[in-house]
Amino acid sequence: MAFDPLIFTEDYLRVRAVPTCHTSTFVWCHGKGQKGDSWQFMVEPLRKFGHCNHIAFIFPYLEYRESNDASSVSKNQALVQKIVHEEIEKGCDPGRIAVGGYNEGLDVALLSTLSGTNTIGGVLGITDRFVVAEAVRELRKPANSMTPVSVVDRSGAEDDTGAKVLASFHQPVGAFLSGSKNAAAGAEPVTQEELEGLDSFIHKVLPVEIVARN
Repeated sequence: MAFDPLIFTEDYLRVRAVPTCHTSTFVWCHGKGQKGDSWQFMVEPLRKFGHCNHIAFIFPYLEYRESNDASSVSKNQALVQKIVHEEIEKGCDPGRIAVGGYNEGLDVALLSTLSGTNTIGGVLGITDRFVVAEAVRELRKPANSMTPVSVVDRSGAEDDTGAKVLASFHQPVGAFLSGSKNAAAGAEPVTQEELEGLDSFIHKVLPVEIVARN
């Protein structure tokens, strides 16, 4: 049977790792007005850098309402945490899992990760406006208190606002890179520079080589 790189479920689209290479999983959350597969396009160019063949990419189908009501926020949070839990049950080391997203998707990634009980490798994202919802501060648990957050920031802020926000509640900052303000209108296009930034985050958090743990 031919290898099919795509798996569709009622909760997400999964782009499988290259056969026999899977050691890591990256869950990417889309923003408002997008679909789960809106970001599938970034898998191929990221793999061309040579650091992502071992990674399965999962794109959840999230629900955003105009009022950003608590039920939809909770539903998105629960779905991402469910996916992470399922990956761990399948045998993926929690430290080999990263969660990220774009704009509202990054908000979901932060909330679901920092309020979760499984310690994962990192949170990575792209944003036009970096904010941390009060819910993150209120629900933050010890499991991911040291999980690094790395962001490509398209907001144009020049005073390290995003990094300062994370530092204000002692969340480690992996990296904050300036993104393209011209690309801030939506998912595409992601500039080559932004892809390189994401690739550097991924390579650091989910390296090809599995380092022996003490």
